[in-house]
Amino acid sequence: MRISVIIPAHNAESYIAKGIESAWAQTVRPDEIVVGVDGSTDQTATVARSLGATALELPKGNGAIARNAAAKAASGDIFFFLDADDWWAPNKIERHLAAWEEMPAASCVLDRTIATFEDGSLAGWTGGRAERGPADWRVFLSHRAWPSGSGFSVRAENYWAVGGFNEKLIRFQDVDFWVRVAAKLGPAFTMGEELTHYLQVQNSVSRSLARLDENLDNMLAEWPFATPNDRRTIRSMAHLIALRQSAWPEALSHAIKAGLPIQNKYFWGSLLRSLKNRRPSK
Repeated sequence: MRISVIIPAHNAESYIAKGIESAWAQTVRPDEIVVGVDGSTDQTATVARSLGATALELPKGNGAIARNAAAKAASGDIFFFLDADDWWAPNKIERHLAAWEEMPAASCVLDRTIATFEDGSLAGWTGGRAERGPADWRVFLSHRAWPSGSGFSVRAENYWAVGGFNEKLIRFQDVDFWVRVAAKLGPAFTMGEELTHYLQVQNSVSRSLARLDENLDNMLAEWPFATPNDRRTIRSMAHLIALRQSAWPEALSHAIKAGLPIQNKYFWGSLLRSLKNRRPSK
């Protein structure tokens, strides 16, 4: 069984080496690492090649386009995805292969992600479902089940059965993929093991909130299986995350679009975070 590691990367020359080295250093070494270099203007491709990876230099698109291009060039039976600024525990691939043996019919396999600062200290939170076992697609409507885009593996045949990543999306590309593959091919398998390190930049709102509603529309257009309630749930979740990442007064619109779910503890946590993000008045 061949193992391919797929890395999307844009201007990642300063940090991609750590991720590539963590992939090559696995107790079960992958057969190849393929980097989709997404319109980089730095030396990302040169660094990747110097470390033994195949680097595809692509016009600027987005992470989904880069992943799909790299996957098309890959020869593996199982794809492991790794974002350019993340890295893995040494036994990550070995543990995933054990999970595939435990549930060979899984649509994909997910571990848990440890948020880690650049200096190696922990950010204090872990992403991904803690339970070990099958996970229906609706599990992934909640942020509590989300690892990072570096926290899953999928059989190549399953990847292409759903057309890979949705290239129209600029946010929630990974969530969309987990939902679609589990909805079409059956439950995913969540390992409950912390095997992925997600780089968390201190005191930073790292993701753009531009075109969020357009992004959600594009995502839900590919979810014919979702009920109106499912759609409301993911929209509310997306705006709660945007609330947490934004600052007042802009945060108010996200609170309203989330439905002001005052019974939800995550709402209050997001609200407090947005107040801390408040920009000083001029």
